[in-house]
Order: sequence, then structure tokens, then C-alpha cells
Amino acid sequence: MAECNHCSKTILFGGRRVDGARYCCAACAGRHPLLARAEQVPEHVLQKHVEDWHRSACPRCNRPGPIDVYRHHRVHSFVLLTQWHTRQSVSCRRCGRRSQLASALYSAVLGWWGFPWGLVVTPVQVGRNLAAAFRGAPDTPSEPFRRLVRLQLAQQTLAPPRQG
Repeated sequence: MAECNHCSKTILFGGRRVDGARYCCAACAGRHPLLARAEQVPEHVLQKHVEDWHRSACPRCNRPGPIDVYRHHRVHSFVLLTQWHTRQSVSCRRCGRRSQLASALYSAVLGWWGFPWGLVVTPVQVGRNLAAAFRGAPDTPSEPFRRLVRLQLAQQTLAPPRQG
């Protein structure tokens, strides 16, 4: 199975191709120029910005870092409808853990109401959140954080200059 070059979703059928890259939808394919530019960011520039941003204050609580990307997973169900997703946020470990525990509680309460997927997906999502919440803080910036910084740097270079 293929994976989207932008959002990493699994592509079961179809998708879009741009210059050899594969995307799950038109929105992801529309970000191809940004992704192509991000690959051109020099490693030494990326490393400097990753280290600076990793040590900066948390954008959620404004406490001193380190900050990183934290993922939390949710599921909610109602009879025959079950929806689940993963979101990520940039924050300190404390705020990241808080999001993961809140999503575990949300999923535990609202996830199991659907048949059959609610009963299957709810324990998975709750388990993923709890495992992530009780895992130790990373010693170094994670790969998703490095990717986010790379995209931010590319976006700054593609932005039109401000008229002043």
C-alpha cells in the first residue's frame, strides 16, 4: 500500500501523483511545491532552527521547553458510524501528555458506541494514547518535529515579500 508524501495517510485506492510523489487528495497534492522546497533546506540550517525551536517556550502554556510534536488519537461512535483520527500538536511534554490523556478519556467514553468498529478501534486508540502519555520525554527532537521545522522554513522562503 502507498503512503501520502504529505500527511502519511495510507492510500488504498487512487490518490494523485505529482513529479513522482504520491498524495492522498487534492489538498495534499496542492502542497507539493512546498514539500519540494522543504527538501532543499540545507541540513546545517535545519539543524540550527530545530535546536533553537526545540529549546523555545511552549506555544500552549508558555512554560520553558523543550517542545516537540505530540500525537493524540481519538475515536467516537454512534451505532453504525465510527470515526477516528490522529492529531498532532507542538507543545511541551506536560501539554502533550495532557492532550493524550484527554483523548484517551474522550475515546473511552465516546468510542465504543458503534458496532463493529467502535468496539475494535476504541481499545487501540486508548492504548496508543496511554502508551504515548507514559512514555518518557524524547532526549532529542523527533523526526516529526524536524519535518515540521523544515516545512516552516520552506514556507518562509516561498512567502511573497511584504510590501511596506
